[in-house]
Amino acid sequence: MKRLKVILFFVIVPLVTGVAQDIHFSQFQNAPLLVNPAQTGVFIGRYRLSSVYKNQWQSISNPYKTVYAGVDMNIPKKKLGIGMAFLNDKSGKSQIGITQGNLLVSYNLNAGGGNNFIAGLQYGVGQRSIKTDDLKWDSQFNGTTYDPSLASGESYYSDSYIYMDVSAGVMWNYSVSPSQTRFRNTLGVAIFHANQPKQSFTSNEKMYYKLVAHLNNQFKVGNGYVYILPQILYSKQGPHSELNIGSLVKFIIGEGGGDLIRTNRVDHRYSNPNAYIGGQWRYKDAFSVMGAFEFRKGLMLSASYDINISKLTAASRLRGGAEVAIVYRGYF
Repeated sequence: MKRLKVILFFVIVPLVTGVAQDIHFSQFQNAPLLVNPAQTGVFIGRYRLSSVYKNQWQSISNPYKTVYAGVDMNIPKKKLGIGMAFLNDKSGKSQIGITQGNLLVSYNLNAGGGNNFIAGLQYGVGQRSIKTDDLKWDSQFNGTTYDPSLASGESYYSDSYIYMDVSAGVMWNYSVSPSQTRFRNTLGVAIFHANQPKQSFTSNEKMYYKLVAHLNNQFKVGNGYVYILPQILYSKQGPHSELNIGSLVKFIIGEGGGDLIRTNRVDHRYSNPNAYIGGQWRYKDAFSVMGAFEFRKGLMLSASYDINISKLTAASRLRGGAEVAIVYRGYF
């Protein structure tokens, strides 16, 4: 009975409430354009390709599948970063879906002393959709059995609509040493859905603003072949909030540093490969274990798994969601 109630929750609640809270990734560091528009173009390299895929709740319901893909680059002479991001999410049996494309731009102000201040803007166009054909309703029970020929009695303004989305963010970066690898600190704040687009299929209800704050560090340990990368992400959207606290440990394999390094205007070289291992805790929801490998030429493959610790453990049996990510940073 508990399992049945959980399944009904995942089927019916998204249909009734619409999409009240944004999707999230455990590997949010690999979907930077979804965390803060000010992260557009902020990385070592000239361009970055990133993608994350998540499959969640397959053990207890129709899975929630989410795909992110982004490309961004920096233009140092103009102090600009530009980028594009794509997001697609399908949830539960009703297949409530979000498909959105975003254009992003950032401006980077070098304040000296290793300090950089960045401001970013995002403009997006999205579509929300829902599929009701496979849903079953009480009104379709004829007294003996389920009869799909009976009317559901449910009505919607539309099973699909288009919306515009505007977001903005600011960020402070601080780094020490010429190679910018010894110590880094990043602190950012962003507000998403500033124009409060429509978020309901059955009314003109507006989407809540979403406030995001994030803190990332990187510092060397010992002889410089090991780095600690702690990270915190907090978001609040209406009555919903989420807190992620975790850390990765980076191991440099062989001699040299761990980042892309430009040697002259034409050629460039890359440092040795890096291996990552770590995890994070999502308050009252899940533990995530993560591992990644960064190859010599800027390609990184990453995987993580959520271990559910919320009240859904009776049905999930600790199983949450799997994520895989691929990131490539390079030069023209």
